[in-house]
Amino acid sequence: MTESIIEFFRSLGINGKLLIPVIAAMPVVELRGAIPFAVWVMKYGVLESLMLSLVGNWLITVPLVFFFDFLAGRLKKYEFGEKLLEKLYERGRKRGELVRVYKSLGLFLFVAIPLPGTGAWTGALMAFLFNIRKRYSFLSILAGVTVAGIIVSLFVSLGPLYGTITGIVFIAGASRLLLIMLRKVSR
Repeated sequence: MTESIIEFFRSLGINGKLLIPVIAAMPVVELRGAIPFAVWVMKYGVLESLMLSLVGNWLITVPLVFFFDFLAGRLKKYEFGEKLLEKLYERGRKRGELVRVYKSLGLFLFVAIPLPGTGAWTGALMAFLFNIRKRYSFLSILAGVTVAGIIVSLFVSLGPLYGTITGIVFIAGASRLLLIMLRKVSR
């Protein structure tokens, strides 16, 4: 499967180190998938993989934050676009309590926790849904992506056993922090 993905990108003329930023800019995968791919499959160093992945994830943040409202307006004109946006909005409302309450700080925390569905793409959607000013959204997402990249890099560099242990400890700690914050909000 990995070979077919690499071959697909090569057929598009995307080779070597350019492949990592492209993968990091893709929805769902982002740098959470690009860093392990770069280290384990492409055999790049952890720091180099982090930097290449950050570039891809940072670059996609610009159009996501600054043009999401334009894209949403265009999609609403079509039935399939309206349905797609409604699904995205519903998902964002369900998962976005932290962002709704804490605005740009919540957006930073949301994106910084390297779990599936918490990257720059979803962060831009949350910023749009909860009317966070674009410049604050942009900076929060950039900072969150950077922290998530560092965490994923640590996970990858420690290897499967220690990486798994570190990941569990981190996720437990981050979850605890989020629960405490959400309890304060609900009072």
